[in-house]
Amino acid sequence: MESIHIIHTMNRVDFDLNLLVVFDAVLAERSISRAADRLGLSQPAVSNALARMRKATGDRLFVRLANAMVPTPYAQGIAEPIRQALASIRVSLAASQEFDPATSQRDFSIFLTDLGEAYFLPRLLERLNRIAPGVRLRTLPMPPESAEDALRNGEVDLAIGKLPDLGAGFYVQRLFRDRYVCVVRRNHPLIGGRITAKQFAAASHAIVTPGGWGHGIIERALIEHGLEQRIVLRMQNFLVLASIVATTDMVAIVPHSVGSQLSQHNDVRLLSLPIAIPAFDIKQCWQERFHDDRGNRWLRQQFVDLFRA
Repeated sequence: MESIHIIHTMNRVDFDLNLLVVFDAVLAERSISRAADRLGLSQPAVSNALARMRKATGDRLFVRLANAMVPTPYAQGIAEPIRQALASIRVSLAASQEFDPATSQRDFSIFLTDLGEAYFLPRLLERLNRIAPGVRLRTLPMPPESAEDALRNGEVDLAIGKLPDLGAGFYVQRLFRDRYVCVVRRNHPLIGGRITAKQFAAASHAIVTPGGWGHGIIERALIEHGLEQRIVLRMQNFLVLASIVATTDMVAIVPHSVGSQLSQHNDVRLLSLPIAIPAFDIKQCWQERFHDDRGNRWLRQQFVDLFRA
């Protein structure tokens, strides 16, 4: 019923299709103010647009709960068709235009973990500031359940990281091979130039339990080695981990790529692991309909130039 309703609404001659852009932004941001920032509009303009769409559809669309704008069941029902339609329009318009990074004002969205932001963004932004000063980036967290759907629907241009196997309709490119290492504070009283299996087993461990396409293998490896009771801290963010380790006797496991960067800004050092955890590939992935898009192709090439082994 929702799809029939929205089709009838859009068939009206006076329906402003720009309202769909506002609806999609509020849905993504769960906030009038953040949606306004995303669209470059004022908050009253977004509120007015939302009021007009509420009138056109006959539904409240969003209700405020705590500090968030939560979609109604009707809004959830029409969200995906609208998102797909807007993504197709953006791709169609972009494909018909040449892409000049020096003058482009294009927005790109990328799925990145906090680790990915720490590793990729400093070098990428330094390059973009030089060759594409008008290009804007937006990073989004990896959805734990619907990442493949978000990629397929055009919510993001690229996903980069330790990605799962994806089905048909996706391109995947390997950037480099990464491995896990142990992080300890620089002047750890019990651990010297290497950490033994005995020292590792006796240590207190801090781990990150991220959602999405994360590094859950770290916790699984500790449990498999009988060290579940040695896990004294579970965190949500890798980037805070280094500062915790730097001021305690705890040890942690992180990917080498990011650990090498964190060790430059924290009083920690990296050691080889005394237990076996498989290495993994860092890849970039995009949906097939973006494959020939000039801007997307340019963005992918930046990651290849900067990070491909």
